[in-house]
Amino acid sequence: MRILPLRKSRHILQNGYKCYQKKKSSLNETLLNDFEMKLRRLDEALLNKNKEEASLNAYQVKEFCDTHFKKSLPTYLIEMAFAIVVALAVATVIRQTWFELYEIPTGSMRPTFKEQDHLTVTKTAFGINVPLMTKHFYFDPHLVQRTSVVIWSGDEISNLDSDSTFLGIFPYTKRYIKRCMGKPGDTLYFYGGRIYGFDKDGNDLVELRNNPWMSHLENIPFTNFEGRRSFTESTGFNPIPEAIFHHFNQAIGRLRFKNQEIKGEVFNGNQWVEDRPVAQSQPHQKIETLSDFWGMRNFALARILDRDQLELLTSYRTKDLGDALLYLELRHTPSLNFPTPLLSDRFGVAIKGYSTVIPLQERHLKALMDHMYTCRFVVKDGRAASYRLGGEKMGATNPQFPKVADGTYEFYYGKGWKINWGGIATSLPHEDPLYSQHPKNVQKLFNMGIDMTTHVEPQSRNQPFFPNRYVYFREGDLYAMGGILMKKEDPLLKEFHEREMKKEQVASNKAPYVAFKDYGPPMDKDGKLDKTFLSVFGYKVPEGHYLMLGDNHAMSQDSRYFGPIPQSNLQGAPSLIIWPPGERWGFPNQKPYPLFTPPRLIIWTIAAIVGLIWFIIHRRRTTRSIFYKR
Repeated sequence: MRILPLRKSRHILQNGYKCYQKKKSSLNETLLNDFEMKLRRLDEALLNKNKEEASLNAYQVKEFCDTHFKKSLPTYLIEMAFAIVVALAVATVIRQTWFELYEIPTGSMRPTFKEQDHLTVTKTAFGINVPLMTKHFYFDPHLVQRTSVVIWSGDEISNLDSDSTFLGIFPYTKRYIKRCMGKPGDTLYFYGGRIYGFDKDGNDLVELRNNPWMSHLENIPFTNFEGRRSFTESTGFNPIPEAIFHHFNQAIGRLRFKNQEIKGEVFNGNQWVEDRPVAQSQPHQKIETLSDFWGMRNFALARILDRDQLELLTSYRTKDLGDALLYLELRHTPSLNFPTPLLSDRFGVAIKGYSTVIPLQERHLKALMDHMYTCRFVVKDGRAASYRLGGEKMGATNPQFPKVADGTYEFYYGKGWKINWGGIATSLPHEDPLYSQHPKNVQKLFNMGIDMTTHVEPQSRNQPFFPNRYVYFREGDLYAMGGILMKKEDPLLKEFHEREMKKEQVASNKAPYVAFKDYGPPMDKDGKLDKTFLSVFGYKVPEGHYLMLGDNHAMSQDSRYFGPIPQSNLQGAPSLIIWPPGERWGFPNQKPYPLFTPPRLIIWTIAAIVGLIWFIIHRRRTTRSIFYKR
């Protein structure tokens, strides 16, 4: 017979004594005396810390209880239910107010957090949460840090389906993870993949663009030109009387359909005004076109075309641009009146923007591969699909990678990885076919690398689907995927600027064209932030709200779509990446949160008091006689 540890023997004594108190009246005098003797012997052995004797008597007590105090099914179920309720209550309080373990389900925060990452989350970074409610017992807004990552609740966030359950039982709102890039009263503007801004006191928010953890991250003010679309109900002969476009959950543009005419308007201050494309040679002091909002004019959607696609899908010709391996087509400077928006019974309304093309040579293809990033994708039987927890479906709309072995892959910063069990990544050998710099492979990874679907493959001029790839200028250089594609001295870039200027100059009033150019950062002649410019064209975060953006802007549904997050929804912050092992293990890429804060000290003090009380009770129970206690 195995010798029981003293802790287990004491547990048997405690259970036996409970049975004795509750059911001793059901025993006759002989059995009662026998049971009392067994309890006394076990009690004395435990007080003397005699492990062997305590174990022997514990088996006798347990056998007696199993024989004479066998629990009925209702009693067993009641005790089990009570234990489960207590455990759930404790787990709920701990997870909601102290700390929790998270698994990342999507790639919206890559490369900081990737799919299948496991991390610890502190719920006391800036407040004390009310369990199972979107409220705080206590909250200190000064503890919320720009450029740090925040966990927040989707409760009552418009256009976001967040209904879920906690532990599979209680109604619960999903939690999300994004980086805080704006606090109440901040005014922000996007340029060069960075955010420029000032706070409500007029201080330049240099940290948004200069902090080391922001150096490899891009910030783009839109995922597409339309943002979130809404439509009014049809009346009369107008199938779509009015389409409204929301960015940052603000209605900033609308199309009105009447008598087969389309009228585009933007919301300027407090009224709707006609959207008027403004040439770069005509500076203006107020919002006049959709691309004026928040720096949208500084960014272009991009896709890569081969020679045949250039001739078929654009107004450009290879004889005009010169011979090139591939061509980069840009959609830029969105307007609601020209070019005419695209209408479709299936897709509704799409804003086309102006179109231009840059030829690419071998050095540019190498630059693209050096900065290539993709979604996490699964290759099976020569086809690829975006990774999703729970399985992948392959079909004709999935791009072909015939030479790539089955498995899960991803690219970031130009480096390819194979994803193994548990999200553990191993680097791909450079001879892997995914590394090929053949034009067709570069085009495929660039155009379809984010969605892994042929829907974004170049098929037509007026194609509503466009890859979530973005190109922008920063101090004269042209960037793509966070790295320099063309330096300002590149002859092809200089030729591009000349073509753009000429195209804008020869355009007519009926068919205007606005060149895609580098407008420069929003700084004045003295090198200081141009607050007057930002006050007109920047985005101001409402009071009591926080701007949350995903690090992987191309795959992130964030404040650009559903707007800033109310203060009450902020729930905590990530502390450590605990899985998978590798170079990202440990503290995440963010501005560190202070170790000692009022909410953290309060919760830890409460936990310490509870722990001390438990220790005192446990100590008394393990050092004093149970059978003879008064």
